[in-house]
Amino acid sequence: MTATPTATAVKEAAEGVGGGPVRFGTGLLRTTVHGGLWIREPGPLAPAGFHPLPTPLPETPPTPGVRLVHGEELPGGARAYRGLSGDESVAGHLLRHGPHPGLRPALHALGRALAALHTAPVPVPVPSGVPAPSTASRGWARLDAWLAGRAPEVWAAQAASVLRERLGAERWHRLRDWTAELAADPALVVSHGAPGLGSLVAAAPVSGPAADGPVELLAGEDLCLAPWYSDVGWAVGELTELAWQLSGDSRAWQSLVDAVEEGYGRSLGPLRPRLAALRIALHLHDYTAYVGWQPETVERFAGFLGYLTGFGGPTAPGDH
Repeated sequence: MTATPTATAVKEAAEGVGGGPVRFGTGLLRTTVHGGLWIREPGPLAPAGFHPLPTPLPETPPTPGVRLVHGEELPGGARAYRGLSGDESVAGHLLRHGPHPGLRPALHALGRALAALHTAPVPVPVPSGVPAPSTASRGWARLDAWLAGRAPEVWAAQAASVLRERLGAERWHRLRDWTAELAADPALVVSHGAPGLGSLVAAAPVSGPAADGPVELLAGEDLCLAPWYSDVGWAVGELTELAWQLSGDSRAWQSLVDAVEEGYGRSLGPLRPRLAALRIALHLHDYTAYVGWQPETVERFAGFLGYLTGFGGPTAPGDH
């Protein structure tokens, strides 16, 4: 069998690097970790490759204790992130240890990093052929297509059918309205696009309440233009989902949500449940499309989404 350009590039990038490799991923995204070298690539079922980085990159103010790592593009569309401080993401720490005070500094740093990125000047139209930030998030585009009945994956389409029946017409359309409002909001900032906890790397963040090591946010795959609350809501939505999935001390989970918003310097307020609902609905789509079909999983998600979509209807973008 002939190696693909991506496989060859990943192998060459990892030559001479110790620690690993550890490989994990889905049909959407695959990750290979060699100690402080992380290589991420679109999975075999990904509907689109990573967004090309704009040229030049937006200027972001220095943020003490946290840095954005854009990485480098490898042949075939993968990206290599070198010199990272850890070999496990904050998502991995949460899954293994649950909520812990030692994670607050990392999540506060995530909020600060997003706030700094959002102050970058929005690029004006550039000459043809020069990459600029996309005006659409890859993730929200997948969600919009799924809710509109355009999901190409059969199990994702089946999950949408079940979800729509369980939610009922009003709450289903509420999800669609919220997604459309986010996409139509003209107040755009330079955004990470998918600041998930799996993209946040911190050195030993669970060693104790005073832990405050270096934090890195991988940011080379989805850079785009979106409303400010898109990024913050993505991170808070993931914490909300993990709190629901893993349970544990609710005050500890809330403390981590607060850390993101405090680091960012602005609270989501009443937008929090709707953005959590959108992120969790997207995860349900991604799971059924790129991991597998589990009827009981769809039913569980439908129950939680029914709860989250009960927090009021659409509001005008100007209310944000």
